[in-house]
Amino acid sequence: MTTATTRPDPDFEQLLVGVLPRLAGSAPLDPALDLKEAGLDSMATIELLVRLEDTYEVEFPEETLTAATFATPAALWNVLSAQRAAAR
Repeated sequence: MTTATTRPDPDFEQLLVGVLPRLAGSAPLDPALDLKEAGLDSMATIELLVRLEDTYEVEFPEETLTAATFATPAALWNVLSAQRAAAR
């Protein structure tokens, strides 16, 4: 997995808070936060995926749709960043 060279942007953090309301007010978002423990269940994962793809105009390849991708904000940002770079 590649390492993100930039910090997540505010839109990314807002999208996470949008599907995980208990994160509201915990800015800045801890990159190592366990998203499953924060309430990211299967329905929230799908909602987050759709919002990320719509907001950033990317498509997550099937091989990236793993628990590891959605484990932490940092892991998810790394995959999202890679998809954004590939789309350019």
